[in-house]
Amino acid sequence: MLRVRYFCSIFLLAAFLLIGCAGRRSVILERPQPVISAAEAATLRSDADKLWKQRDDPSKARQALALYRRAFAADPTNVEVGTRLARAFHFVGYYVETDPARQDSLFLQGVETGERVLALNPGFQAAYRKTTDEARALAVLDISWINPIYWTGMNYDRWMSGQGRWVRYGNKQRVEAYMTRVKELDPNFFYGAVPRYFGVLPTQGRAPFVDIDDAKREFDRALELAPNFFGNQRTYAETYAVKKKDRELFRKLLEQVINGNPNALPDVAPENKFEQAIAKNMLNRIDEYFSERKK
Repeated sequence: MLRVRYFCSIFLLAAFLLIGCAGRRSVILERPQPVISAAEAATLRSDADKLWKQRDDPSKARQALALYRRAFAADPTNVEVGTRLARAFHFVGYYVETDPARQDSLFLQGVETGERVLALNPGFQAAYRKTTDEARALAVLDISWINPIYWTGMNYDRWMSGQGRWVRYGNKQRVEAYMTRVKELDPNFFYGAVPRYFGVLPTQGRAPFVDIDDAKREFDRALELAPNFFGNQRTYAETYAVKKKDRELFRKLLEQVINGNPNALPDVAPENKFEQAIAKNMLNRIDEYFSERKK
């Protein structure tokens, strides 16, 4: 009996340590890099911005990322450049890169870039230094910081999704802290980003711990906010429709994306074009999404 208890204790301790180690180490408290040339950063940013407008071309997107990277290296105190870099890491990782290992690296670099940007806020860094708690540190940031908060959180979520179970478990609450702060600051931010994110969460759990209908309510809200941002319909189809085994809803949502006008929202027309390509691929593979459910 004592021996069983001993091994149980060892197992629980190992599990605890494993979970603790699964949490990603942030770079928030790392010493900031010195400014090399603010003028060079401004020139590089201008060139990157021109390429960014053409990011529906994968080569242009990669070039924009490379220039934003150089611009932020030249002036690592520039919040706007760092934020654009974090978004570019996400865009290339999500829409352009196809190799899983490279996607993982891009998202992780996006997280670290975002953390370095947020650490430029003295209040945020001081709160994190005191508590090592992202949620408490994020609470000191006002709406002027919503963009770096969001792109840090999105890169974090994408990176986490590609990791094993224990890493996902160890980082889940930290990711949600970023998205919860975005929700607190502006629940209508970035074309339904908040309900789009929180709509996915109930589809990842199991009853009775989650209510799948919560996902539907969130996605319907996202569509209400931004019916012309195709990431809303495509994510709705990929998560909720599949979880609910609703083949017709899956088809309907993807056809809305495929037949929609990607230029209806000029600021995210490149994202919409990539979403259309993803939707076409998903619709062509509809039997794969529902094959087990047809048996």
